[in-house]
Amino acid sequence: MALVERAQPAWLMLALVLQAATYATQSRLWQVALSPARIRLPMSDAYPLSLAKLFVDQALPSVGVSGNLFLVRSLVARGVSRGLAMSVVVVDTAAFYTAYAAAVALALLALFRTIVLTPLLLGSAALLIALASAVVIIAFAISGRPARPGHLPGPRSVTLERAMHLFREADPGVVRNRRVVTQGIVFHFSVAIMDAMTLWALLAAVGTPARLDLVFAAFMVASLFRSLGVMPGGMGTFEASAVAALGVIGVPLAGALAGTLLFRGLSFWLPMLPGLVLSRRMNGSTALRPPAPQSIRRW
Repeated sequence: MALVERAQPAWLMLALVLQAATYATQSRLWQVALSPARIRLPMSDAYPLSLAKLFVDQALPSVGVSGNLFLVRSLVARGVSRGLAMSVVVVDTAAFYTAYAAAVALALLALFRTIVLTPLLLGSAALLIALASAVVIIAFAISGRPARPGHLPGPRSVTLERAMHLFREADPGVVRNRRVVTQGIVFHFSVAIMDAMTLWALLAAVGTPARLDLVFAAFMVASLFRSLGVMPGGMGTFEASAVAALGVIGVPLAGALAGTLLFRGLSFWLPMLPGLVLSRRMNGSTALRPPAPQSIRRW
């Protein structure tokens, strides 16, 4: 707490700007995904939508399905066809998992030069990369293809059913657009870098600076265990993993804890209130009214 109280405002402001930029990057991805249909989603609509989607994902944990359904409903309410809205979701999902797997692999490479990688870390990374690869392959394979009877044998998960339904309704022409997917991967990888830079700036703010590449590696390790954990939003799992990973790269315990808690405050708790307000507004009158002519401009 003493470190937090003495935090340097300039570094805190940099961290705040970096976090704000992550939502703009996410919004830009949706704009790019809509571009093959010559539809332009204004940033004034896309940016609030990214905050609202974050709140829905955190408030209704379902491996991202709840947030994706909210995104589809919001885009359809703004005049986007359902198939195109589904395509945005599929591109977003595939790009996220591809970038995530690449970032984890890069983090392991950075740590390999510094520490001895444990079997637990290597096994967790391998599991995450395998799951990410499976999601990407399935997303591209079933996009635009109708379901076949008995395609998923045995008991079916409601979350899995909804996810598969989203993928099947997507427009394959958009999903398989190389330019769109490539830019989506770059955007998601940029978000991971900006998140890591946010943690790096916060460590500097509390007087415990560290190398940016090692902070990126520690952040991705914490994100890895958060993704494989069972707690909504990675509550507790991310904090413990981040503090432990930062300790391994030489950050003092007090600084690692202060920086991690500040990061969670900026990236998780601070956006929740505006996300709640915006999601309620979009689920209410705004999202259910026909879109205003200036809401979406066609080229």
